[in-house]
Amino acid sequence: MKNFLIFLIVTGLLVVSGCQIEKNEPIRVSGAWALYPMMQIWADEYQKIQSVKIEVGGGGAGKGISDVLNGQVDIAMCSRPIRSEELELGAFYIAVTKDAVIAIINSENPIIEEINKHGLSKETLRAIFMKEKTKWGEITGKDLKDDKIVVYGRSDASGAAKVWAKFLGDYTQSGIQNKADANFSGDQALCNRIKTDKNAIGFCNINYAYNIENGDFAKKIRPVPLDINSNNILDSKENFYQKRDDLVKNITNEIYPSPPSRLEYVVSKGHFKTRVKKFINWILTDGQKFVIGNGYVKLTDNKLQQEIKYLNEGKRSQ
Repeated sequence: MKNFLIFLIVTGLLVVSGCQIEKNEPIRVSGAWALYPMMQIWADEYQKIQSVKIEVGGGGAGKGISDVLNGQVDIAMCSRPIRSEELELGAFYIAVTKDAVIAIINSENPIIEEINKHGLSKETLRAIFMKEKTKWGEITGKDLKDDKIVVYGRSDASGAAKVWAKFLGDYTQSGIQNKADANFSGDQALCNRIKTDKNAIGFCNINYAYNIENGDFAKKIRPVPLDINSNNILDSKENFYQKRDDLVKNITNEIYPSPPSRLEYVVSKGHFKTRVKKFINWILTDGQKFVIGNGYVKLTDNKLQQEIKYLNEGKRSQ
């Protein structure tokens, strides 16, 4: 009887200890730079109401997927569709918001007035990124000096690069990397390089092209308006880039095309469990009130309910 009581006490201590360890362990997140700013906000707000620590790191969509499948983090952030081979390895994903990739140039670009007036069509952007047009003067038919186009891309496993490549013409990320003059890891590094070169063009997630505080343009960065109907005129319905909120509104209304707009996902290995599942459920409910004001697109109510259903069931409908 004495030994049995000792066994019960020791077992109880182990259970309590295990629960305490799980409770004190942080929720670890890594992955897509596109979702990184929003996830930081979600983490900060959630930690105000729950006694849990959330550690958020970037690294790109590919790193996040690798980290979560290898058990190094609890949540991966992914800004591209989940691949079949990742699903076979146990990746389970939930859509949490939507954003877009845009082309960006330096604010002193030699033809910026023409670009702001006419926009650039998908075909013109394709020709620039594929190095079929190599001078800015070629775009407007002008003979300019010192106007050689410098193309910058992404070197990391980037969801933004994959989406941008698909938008340009169903290219691969490596296809546009090979054409670029230089490639950088992360949106911030690419944007910082654009700021130093008046002839540069690149692409980034919308939140890196605008000032996060007031929604104005980021210093020395300008988004390239997309001539959606390719009529060489930036029609009033296409001209929505002056403020980040205007761009977000037109992504929401699906006027800005998809791609390069896209869903943003959180990913686990197998279904989300316990504390992590509770955090994801909060993101899909109360956490949505932080989305629009921070430059992201809120999912429709029907889409949110569908994702909550998948979260609770631990599987997605085929």
